[in-house]
Amino acid sequence: MKIMFRALLLIFLLPFYSKAQLQWTDSGYADSLQNVLNKRITNNVKAETNYLLCQYWSYRDTAKAKQFLLAGRKAAQGSGYLTALYYFYEGSLYHSLNPEKAAFDYLKSDSLLAKEAIPRAIYFRAKALFNYALLYEDKDNTGAAVDIVLNKVIPIAEKAGDPTLLGENYMYAGQFFQGAGQYKVAAKYYTQAMQQLQTTYKKSVLFRVYIYAAQNYSLLKRMDDAKTTLEKAKELLPFFTDTKMLAEYYEVEALYLWQGEKQFKRAHQSLDKGMAIAKKLDEEYIYNSLQFSKYNLYMAEGKNSQAIQTLHRLAKSTLYLLRAENRKAVYNGLAQNYAAINNMVQAYRWQKKYAETSDSLAQNRLSKNINELEIKYRTTENQKRIFALEAEKKQTMLANKNNRLASGLLTAGCFLLICIAAYSIILYRKNKKISVQQLKDIRQQQEIKLSQAMLQLQEKERSRIARDLHDGVGSMLAGIKINLSGIASEVDQPYTQCINDTMRQLDNSVAELRRIAHNLVPDILLRYGLEVALQELAETFISPKTSVDLQCLNIQRDIAIGIQLSIYRILQELLSNAVKHADACSILVQCSQNEHIFMIAVEDDGKGIDTEDAGIETGIGISNIKNRVAYLNGTMSYSRGKDRRGTIVNIELYVTA
Repeated sequence: MKIMFRALLLIFLLPFYSKAQLQWTDSGYADSLQNVLNKRITNNVKAETNYLLCQYWSYRDTAKAKQFLLAGRKAAQGSGYLTALYYFYEGSLYHSLNPEKAAFDYLKSDSLLAKEAIPRAIYFRAKALFNYALLYEDKDNTGAAVDIVLNKVIPIAEKAGDPTLLGENYMYAGQFFQGAGQYKVAAKYYTQAMQQLQTTYKKSVLFRVYIYAAQNYSLLKRMDDAKTTLEKAKELLPFFTDTKMLAEYYEVEALYLWQGEKQFKRAHQSLDKGMAIAKKLDEEYIYNSLQFSKYNLYMAEGKNSQAIQTLHRLAKSTLYLLRAENRKAVYNGLAQNYAAINNMVQAYRWQKKYAETSDSLAQNRLSKNINELEIKYRTTENQKRIFALEAEKKQTMLANKNNRLASGLLTAGCFLLICIAAYSIILYRKNKKISVQQLKDIRQQQEIKLSQAMLQLQEKERSRIARDLHDGVGSMLAGIKINLSGIASEVDQPYTQCINDTMRQLDNSVAELRRIAHNLVPDILLRYGLEVALQELAETFISPKTSVDLQCLNIQRDIAIGIQLSIYRILQELLSNAVKHADACSILVQCSQNEHIFMIAVEDDGKGIDTEDAGIETGIGISNIKNRVAYLNGTMSYSRGKDRRGTIVNIELYVTA
């Protein structure tokens, strides 16, 4: 299944090529793209063409792929959409080389593409998130991969309104479930994929759906459906001569001929054809996968000798045996076949290797359990030592007390007086200290209440000003525009242009007025909630010079509206400081909630702040933030970034519904 998923990663739609042109796997594809670059073209076309060449060379020559990627980024300057594509193709390039970097690139591309309103942006968002899901599949976390495809990728594909894109992703979902052994669920998604792809010009996608669905039907023993689907795939064979997909077709055809029609000879012929193609293309893993299908066929025929020979060839393939499941299948097969021909020495040898492979997986789990038990054991032992030390301390204190009592009744009175005096002094100082702390707490509470009142008054005044601007000045400007529109219909042509220019200026003034009113009172917060409001806030600070990456996790919608507004103002002030005062180029904002604790982390690469500068505490911006944090019973800390560049601000708040 890993090889199938790796094949899925290679499927892309080409944005500037017609249905009849070359696909990226065809011969001459790179030359045709290079010819495009040699012509006089716009920077947009140049950027995408370089990206496609990067994609072509990423599986052949990494250094050359990087050159085309950088050339595409240079041509993409000034375009948010093409910059987002840069991160998408960079993620594809590093998908196997550096999965952590690839994950960052895919999420970065998704966040940038989310701001673009063109259909292609929606398409590449779906591709970026699907590739991100593949990274989880590479880590054998199929559950997380399926969750991303079903709950993020497919909804985006549906929004795009592109049947080909939606069909592709239904196929991907089917592949995930088939790999997990959920054949009935996989069949449902394959059916949906075929329905969407009936009119697609991407025959490669439709062909893959047919062969995967036929394979899945064969595993479900639905042989009539397998036959029908396989015949549809066969009609497309002329488009895929001498390709890996043709080799995969013959493997599925052999599975059907063997299990559906019991035609073992024809099944062998199909596998031989597929192996010949895989060998010609130097596709070792596919070649060995076909060999293993041959082994299963020999077993069905009862040909133990041929089965043993096939397994011995597979046992020599380092690539095929990289996966533990393949090693177990080969070793177990050899053990069973040697036992069937009464060669118990060899049967024992291979059974031992099979057990070692199986035990290695169990041993990892056992080691983990042992480590957990050891940690618990050490914790218990430490607790016992603590109890023993406390008991010893009590015994020592009791012995000292007895020794002091034995020292004499004459000194007891003096000692008692000294103790009483000392106790009185300590009690006096303690009471005085408590009184000072109480006064300090009362003063602090009064300051917090004063800050709360000021913040509430400030928000109320902002709301009033915003309402006056919108209802008063906004209505006046709208009335002026209506009057000018009436005048324009009655005056001569030379004055009409002047009046129209004035009306456009009024439109700009009204737009600016609405922006100011929105900044004063974010009505989107009231209508759509905190997460959407924060996303829009982050977008307002994005510019060609500055990028803002907002990541929200588990933010609840039932937070009190006053608290949501305070969180919004805190982030507004932090982003404003980073952009206006720190000249930051990149800002990372993370917001998460764990029950009643709301955490904010803001990191930028700007000038940074001097944490030893006492003036920081008295600045208006920091003071406003601290007041709001205190209002929410929270804490705030800030520090310099890596290499003392930039600023990192961490805030924890207590929130309620």
